[in-house]
Amino acid sequence: MTVRPWHVFALGSALGATALLERVQGSRSGRQYVLCHASSAVDHLTVVALALAGGAFVAAVVGAVTAVMKDAPRSSPLFPAACMVAALACVVAADTVDAVGEQRAADIAAQGFHENGCDYPARVYSATPGWFTW
Repeated sequence: MTVRPWHVFALGSALGATALLERVQGSRSGRQYVLCHASSAVDHLTVVALALAGGAFVAAVVGAVTAVMKDAPRSSPLFPAACMVAALACVVAADTVDAVGEQRAADIAAQGFHENGCDYPARVYSATPGWFTW
């Protein structure tokens, strides 16, 4: 079986698009937590998860461009295949980071919500669970 550049780009892009789509949909319809206390960890985890989801696109583009280059050996599909695996790993890692972020938000929300006792105006955290975390 030959791994072609468009295989790498199509698979990586599909994984990245799916990961980003599930985060957009999750922010509209996912579980929501009211956070009364500031947590930079939750914000940081959200940014890391989005960066990892975008990393699937980067892995796909790098794999496809490298496979198209004339200097790349046509007989060895190892690097493009590794890029497809990297794209999948980025999506799985993004889902795992999101699950950790949701757990952190649940812990903060469990501390209780008191309108007058909040550090700042309460914000709502919408969980964006992925397909690769159970």
